[in-house]
Amino acid sequence: MFRPFLDGYYDVENQLPEYVKRKAFEYFKREEEEKSSIKSIEEFEKRRNRIREYFIDAIGGLDIEKTDLKAKITGTVERENYIINKIVYQSIPGSYVTANLYLPKEIEEKAPAVLFACGHWEWAKTAPEYQRICIELVNNGFVVLAVDPIGQGERMQYYDKFLKRTLVRWGTMEHSYAGLQCTLTGAGIARYFTWDLIRAIDLLESLPEVDNERMGITGNSGGGTQTSYMMLVEPRLKVAVPCTYITSREEYMKTGQAHDNEQNIFKAISMGLNYDDFVTGFAPKPVMIGAVDSDFFCIEGTLRSYERTKAIYKLYGKEEDIKLYVTKGTHSYNDELREEAVEWFVKYLKGEKRSKSSDIKVEEDETLRCTISGQVLAEFDDAKNITELNYDYFKKYHKEISGKENIREKLLEILNLPQDKRPLYPRTIESGSFNGFPYKKVFMFTETDITTAGVYFSGEGSNLCTLLLLDNGTEDVLKEFDLIRSFLSRGDVFVYDPRGIGSVKCRDINLHEFYEYYGTEYKLNFDLIMLGTSMTALRVFDILRAFEYVKEVNPKATFSIAGKGVSSIYALFASVIDESVKEIYLEDILYSYEELISSRYYRYDSRLEIYGIARYFDIKDLISCISDRNVVLVNPRDSRGEIANIEELGGVKAYRY
Repeated sequence: MFRPFLDGYYDVENQLPEYVKRKAFEYFKREEEEKSSIKSIEEFEKRRNRIREYFIDAIGGLDIEKTDLKAKITGTVERENYIINKIVYQSIPGSYVTANLYLPKEIEEKAPAVLFACGHWEWAKTAPEYQRICIELVNNGFVVLAVDPIGQGERMQYYDKFLKRTLVRWGTMEHSYAGLQCTLTGAGIARYFTWDLIRAIDLLESLPEVDNERMGITGNSGGGTQTSYMMLVEPRLKVAVPCTYITSREEYMKTGQAHDNEQNIFKAISMGLNYDDFVTGFAPKPVMIGAVDSDFFCIEGTLRSYERTKAIYKLYGKEEDIKLYVTKGTHSYNDELREEAVEWFVKYLKGEKRSKSSDIKVEEDETLRCTISGQVLAEFDDAKNITELNYDYFKKYHKEISGKENIREKLLEILNLPQDKRPLYPRTIESGSFNGFPYKKVFMFTETDITTAGVYFSGEGSNLCTLLLLDNGTEDVLKEFDLIRSFLSRGDVFVYDPRGIGSVKCRDINLHEFYEYYGTEYKLNFDLIMLGTSMTALRVFDILRAFEYVKEVNPKATFSIAGKGVSSIYALFASVIDESVKEIYLEDILYSYEELISSRYYRYDSRLEIYGIARYFDIKDLISCISDRNVVLVNPRDSRGEIANIEELGGVKAYRY
């Protein structure tokens, strides 16, 4: 119905990314002012303690029982100067972790140890790039433990032992796929990455060869992320070298790139948790930040974080113990970084100089495998995948809320709607007739610089007005006109585009498909989650303001709302919040958050990412809040997109067509 650029009236293609940036940079300014005001160790440590407590809570807590690791050596590889033990341990009962333990052959006294956190390589601990640093460290007298993270190496969480392949792409795709389920529970998949490494430290501590007072950690990319998290939460570590990860949120946001799921920490921006906070979380212990000049983790942010970190180390009189090393290259733990990292560990954990390792020979992947099958889910009958672990978490921490008003208040708290109630300034830019019904095209401002739009059809009969929400908005007016006509037979219909949909959809801001992993919707929604809200929340806010417009147009109007697809969730939330909505039509709505959380395989949609909503209520609980009104529920869907075999939901009959 609308031509590009809102019929030429407004350039809406940039408004949503710019809105997110503007909100974020308000917090960045506040963060900078707070950090600049720190003049003493006491002030810094007070802030650090607050950030640490917040971070642990945001990822779902680390109050996990430390059960028996049940560590087993499943094989040994012997080389001239060292041996490699192939180890399997359980970080949580049933959560099997595969690791390679490098031991120097001749240890006369307890040796320092380095925990190696693997980045996003499919082979994880056996990637040649990672083997080289482990080998050089062991040749310099270190015990080294390289650990496979979730979704990589021998820990593919969607491996089918009968088909003998993984059904969800390894690594970052797995992390985002499982991450949605974690987000809904009010946790984060980062919780499991971090816990696996905390238990790896427990394993190192148990070894007679290891000096527990001399332990360090390193890793790059996703391993740099894990290293950074451990620097903030694990006091037993004494030296750290996070590589090719440290940048700054304000600089990275300018790139338009998305983070991996485990890197999107709830409220990180609004709480002031930046990359430098992970480094200063380790102060005043020795840290070397490793970077390459042409990384997608932009170097401008790395420099900013380093300068902030230096200021904190200066408070302690330990400026020499923080270092930034930048080498040429793109995103990798390259040879130069490796050599400098080993030098750092040798200096601070041994008080010596690095012995050069020439001609490092790496092993084949099969040689270092800890399992016969190559995957823990095929090897151990009692192995739990990430879906099961997260569902256990959900059942433990689920806090059911009862009562319509209590649910409404909690929903408002979770959504954290904007408070900007500026005038709408609605404009009618075209009038005419479409399929025999009068219409007008309108747009309005629900917030400063946020344009929303719609097509208002005049129908037959009463003062009823139905606000219709479609996933493609007004772009689907022709496709969905049979549905529109059914509502027009009873009154007016306002086909409405909240921000980012239909006529006000923003441009692509990166190379990924708009609604796919790492695409524009994914990236902007996670930025909003780090701001403490979500795209869903902002769209619900727009919908509530659209009702204000209808009241202006027709003060006698009674309200109905209809949603189809993901937009049915927006319609449901809005109707729970606004009790003046008397009729609700929900088609193709996801029928259960819990069913999605408990399903190993489901249809991923980043638009469903709302932090913690399933901890307090499910879709049925929200529907029960409006069941005393006229509610029509059509074709409720399960997590795989199939029509659910249910008779009713929240006290409302379900119709299937």
